[in-house]
This record gives sequence, C-alpha cells and structure tokens, in this order.
Amino acid sequence: MLPRLPRQSSYLTASACAASQFTLTVLIFKVGLALAPQAVGTIRLLVFASTILLPVVLTQALGLWGQVGFTRIRPTTVFFVSLVSCVLFLSRGLHMPAGSSPGSELLLQFFNAFGEELLFRGVIFALLIGVPRWHAILLSGVLFGSMHLIHGVMEGDWGGAFAQMMVTSAAGFMFAAVRDATGSLWLTIVLHMMLNLSIIYSNLEPSAGPATYFAVARLVNAFECVLAIYVVARVRPHVRQMS
Repeated sequence: MLPRLPRQSSYLTASACAASQFTLTVLIFKVGLALAPQAVGTIRLLVFASTILLPVVLTQALGLWGQVGFTRIRPTTVFFVSLVSCVLFLSRGLHMPAGSSPGSELLLQFFNAFGEELLFRGVIFALLIGVPRWHAILLSGVLFGSMHLIHGVMEGDWGGAFAQMMVTSAAGFMFAAVRDATGSLWLTIVLHMMLNLSIIYSNLEPSAGPATYFAVARLVNAFECVLAIYVVARVRPHVRQMS
C-alpha cells in the first residue's frame, strides 16, 4: 500500500496520473492516424481501451487496490440525492436515437464509467486522502474536466473543448462528493453510467427544443456544484476513515 504522501506530493502525483492518461490518449490518436489514417475505428477502440487499462496499471503500480473504494457498496442519502441529475434529464421521458442499441450502450457506458472513475475517483482520490476534503473534490473534478480538452487538441475546437471542460468538471465535483460521502467507487461508477445514459436517451431536446435542453443542462450543473458544496460542509466523510 502506498504510504500517505506529503500534501504537495499528493497534488503533483494526482495531477501526473491525469496527465499520463491525457498524454497517452493524444499519442494513440496522433501516432495511429499517422500510421493508419483509414483505421479511425480501430484507433478509437485503442483509445477507449487505454482509459480502462491505464487506471488498472496505475492502481497496481501504486498499490492502491485496498484504497480505491471497491470494498464498499452501501448507498447513502447523498447517492440517492445525486440521482436528481438523471431525473432532470429524463423529465420529459425517453427518446431512442436512430440506430441505438440499449444493450450495447449500457455495456459501453459501464466500461467508460469504470475506467474514468477508477482513475479520477479511485486512484486520484486515494492519493488525495491526506489533503483537505474540498481540495480533493475540487482537484478531482477539475482534472476530470481537463481531460475533455482533448477535443481541442484533436479537433482544434478549443471553444467547445473549454465549454465541455466546465460542464464535466461540475459533474466531476458531484462524483467526487459521492465518493467522499459514501466511500464507494462502485456507486460513483453507477452514478456516472446512469447520468451518461440519461443524457443519451433524454427526450428534452427532441420534445422541448435546444433552449430548454440547455437550460436544464445548466440547472443540472448548478445542482452538481451545490451537492458537492453540501457534502464538504455537512456530510461526514467515509473515505477519510480508510487506513
């Protein structure tokens, strides 16, 4: 098990873990497109695989399997409240996108959530156990959001990338707050997966239009931030009790 790091080292190590995933993603894209520009599908599959494999490698290399939160599953009130974010997106019912396969999408979103949560609310959050709670929640969320700057690097759409960073940082604050309040990585994986599926299958935009969808999405972001603030201020943390 990795010994508790000095505060400054915790911040640097956590940031380095996120940077390693960002760098690996860029390298796979750039090198893959340079060597096989026609194999975009395969390259994307390799990138997706890296978001699962690298967190597993980091967990093993840093000896964090006992600290990332796999041993606790029991939901708390904070977890159930966090599901309001999903309810808001589904407030106008479900919409099935053309060509969508719910079973395949469920499996895809599970593995997507598993890899991202293992890195940001598993490895990174475990590295930040020794720092103030709000530092851990804030840094975990910002690092998670910063990963979406990859769209700026790969597509040149920096405006869209920064907007995506802000939105996903807010979600990251909520995921980290749930992790802190419950001590469970599995619950953040479930929440992350359910939120992604709620967005994909939301009927808000088809039924109410882009303006309403935008307003509800921003309401969700505000809710995510408020819940994180509430957890820091009021909720007794479970994760800080781990040795």
